[in-house]
Amino acid sequence: MGTRGPGRPAQLNRADIERAVLTLGFNDATTTAIARHLGVDQSSLYRHISSRRELLRSAVDRVIAEHPREFAHTTWREYLTGVAEMTWSLLVSHPGMAATLYTLEDTPPRSITELTEESTQVLHRTYSWAIPDALVVLDTLTDLTADTVNRTERLLSTAPEAGTERATRDLLDRSRLSPELTDALAQILDAGLEQWWRRKVNLLLDGAERLAP
Repeated sequence: MGTRGPGRPAQLNRADIERAVLTLGFNDATTTAIARHLGVDQSSLYRHISSRRELLRSAVDRVIAEHPREFAHTTWREYLTGVAEMTWSLLVSHPGMAATLYTLEDTPPRSITELTEESTQVLHRTYSWAIPDALVVLDTLTDLTADTVNRTERLLSTAPEAGTERATRDLLDRSRLSPELTDALAQILDAGLEQWWRRKVNLLLDGAERLAP
């Protein structure tokens, strides 16, 4: 059995386990690693959670509950831009969370469905969007952001010491693209991957104009 670390509470609770996930990071949050971090047996964890999947869902709920969600907006476009910025900030602040969300798609965390409901209702009640249109734009915006973060993290994991842009350039060198396309992608990299994501968000919002009331 592990030994309780200095300053650890004598009575383990679910919040301790959730915070251990955030400390270790979603990629490294196995039940073995969490038990070691908390100084307890794995059996102690299962008094509070039934599986690693439940643990990850619970940790996602905590991340979203604690992340700032208020921002100013006076138009639907400002609101959707704010949602995109919040989602980007949320995911890049917790490496591995974007990939985790894909593994939990069959049983999404409660906080994700609540956030979707909240955002949809803002578009519907404040800016008179039809609910189906609001849902399709929000879903696309979230998928775009999560996919960009996830692919960026996967790319960086192949050469963590090189940095994202260097790792991407190495991938470009191996891709055997035409010189014209390679040059265009190199310009994108020079501006940074976050800027590229922002361009995609703006393109999506330009298209959303067709659905706006």
